[in-house]
Amino acid sequence: MNHKLSGRLFLFLFFICNLTFYGQERIPDSARAIFAATKPVQPVQDLSVQIPVEVLVFDKEETVITEFSKDYIYKNLTYDPIRDPKRLAFNSGLFVGGAVVAFGILWVLPENVTSWDKDEIKEEGLINKWSENVKAGPVWDSDSFFFNWITHPWAGAVYYMSARGSGFKPWESFTYSVLFSTLFWEYGVEAFAEVPSWQDIIITPTIGSLFGEGFFIAKKKIVENDHRILKSRALGVTSLILMDPFNEILDGLGYKTKNKMQTYSSFAPIQYDYISNKPVWGITVAVNF
Repeated sequence: MNHKLSGRLFLFLFFICNLTFYGQERIPDSARAIFAATKPVQPVQDLSVQIPVEVLVFDKEETVITEFSKDYIYKNLTYDPIRDPKRLAFNSGLFVGGAVVAFGILWVLPENVTSWDKDEIKEEGLINKWSENVKAGPVWDSDSFFFNWITHPWAGAVYYMSARGSGFKPWESFTYSVLFSTLFWEYGVEAFAEVPSWQDIIITPTIGSLFGEGFFIAKKKIVENDHRILKSRALGVTSLILMDPFNEILDGLGYKTKNKMQTYSSFAPIQYDYISNKPVWGITVAVNF
């Protein structure tokens, strides 16, 4: 290699190194390190899509907020679950256990609240009463407004969120809500005590799914806000449990979605140019097998 070529190569390497240190030296001293993990995406998808799910947020009281750091603080923490049939299967199992508990609670409530004739149920037996009720329904019931328009839509929303929070699409989550609310609850558990109801069959999955999508949007905003509502973490966590109890239980138990191959990509500001007052964008890609 002649001296002229080696000299040009040296200048080129010096220029690259200078650019790197230039960006590093101008990051504010008070800014903390940021760790962002992006959700797995298919290799054929656009690698410029950034969907991070975990960010170590700045301490806003101790950090100098710039346009560079603001992007990380307010935009990078998102709720975008990954399709996970195994998680949904666990959710369904939790539903079965929850249904047994719910049936027990309804059983001990006064008959004027549930409209259940417990003496008749005991006399005929659960199996015979279930068969009789299934053959007799569905009918228009005379349940209270609280049951027909509050508890049943909320239950439908919880069914919907169990699928939506497991990464399934809105129409798939609606289908899950229809099947679970109709076959498992209305013609299953509840049919041991009363005739299936037209209101419950229609209202639970339809109104419930509308509420459920609202819950999904609200949950994303709460998660983006560091699980806080009105600066209260207790209020935020309580709201998440009410909107999506079974996914929150799985998260609390440490359940994590696993994939055999994951492609991570992010398109994000990697430096901040204080001369032009603009972030310097870059892309990173990693594949784990």
